[in-house]
Amino acid sequence: MRFISLAFLLFLQIAVKAQTSEYFVIVTIDGVRWQEVFGGVDSTMMSAKNYQHLKKQFDAQSGIEKANLLMPFLHQQLKPNGVLLGNRTENSLVEVANPYWFSYPGYNEIFTGYPDSAINSNDKFYNPNVSFLEVLSKQAAFKNKIAVFGSWDRFSYILNDKRSGLLVNDGFRNLEGNLNDFQKLLNQQQHELPKLFHDAERLDYVTFYHALEYLKKDKPRVLVIALGDTDEFAHSSQYDFYVEAIHQSDKWLKILWNYIQSDKQYKNKTTLLITTDHGRGAIEDKGWIGHGSGTKGSNEIWFAAIGPSAKLFESDSKIYQAQFAATIMKALGMKYTVNHTYYKEITK
Repeated sequence: MRFISLAFLLFLQIAVKAQTSEYFVIVTIDGVRWQEVFGGVDSTMMSAKNYQHLKKQFDAQSGIEKANLLMPFLHQQLKPNGVLLGNRTENSLVEVANPYWFSYPGYNEIFTGYPDSAINSNDKFYNPNVSFLEVLSKQAAFKNKIAVFGSWDRFSYILNDKRSGLLVNDGFRNLEGNLNDFQKLLNQQQHELPKLFHDAERLDYVTFYHALEYLKKDKPRVLVIALGDTDEFAHSSQYDFYVEAIHQSDKWLKILWNYIQSDKQYKNKTTLLITTDHGRGAIEDKGWIGHGSGTKGSNEIWFAAIGPSAKLFESDSKIYQAQFAATIMKALGMKYTVNHTYYKEITK
């Protein structure tokens, strides 16, 4: 019996270690509905006069086929090798736990694990809650090894870079430090490209390639890429640009993952998590244009994971985005401990 017990304990240790990641990359795609992720471009919208040009690229016989056309990396490369949850037609439920269903409360929930009811606006204020990134940054192995790149200029507030000391490059802020020529060019381009979303948010092109270049050059342990074109185009009632931004985000995910798996430092040691901060309303009543507690369905989200820790995010029960922080810490082989309230990790 003692031999069996020791063997079982050894088996458990090996199993836990196999699910641990040395590196973690998080990509958020703002305000993307689960309906497009799992059903592709809406057929009613494709038939509308203004959006018929979408048919040539994204139309198919079934929702599954349309989803494959819209997000081929997610469905053809990630799903067979990872986890993709939030398809409510299959009773896979992923939701926000905060009561507001918009961006700052959503991102606070993702990174702190705390759906704080006091976080109730998108205003520029420094978040009093501590994120798991801040907790990690205090450990020697992660010091100066965490970077956040966001299109929206609120991430420096959400992650309280003033207190946390995290590297947060958001909005139109230039990346600083020992830069290569491409990084200098991106700094320049972000000011020369059209300000489609005015002064609060740059185009995702700059955010993604700044993040990818930093990953290649500086080799962080944890990287966050927060994209925002999707939400802005939806708010502008431009459904075609919204879905094209989803499609482009999927292309970038493929580039990102292929690089991770081609680099000897990151290969098979890195977990990639992809999610959104909130959902949107229905197509029928034009609710897709907005979100918030007054728009039904805005609390419904989705997420995906691939890499050695992907199965830690799998569950048959309802999952809340507030569980991501503790689960990511578990994936990195650590426990999330902070003074504020937080949700526990995802369990089977």
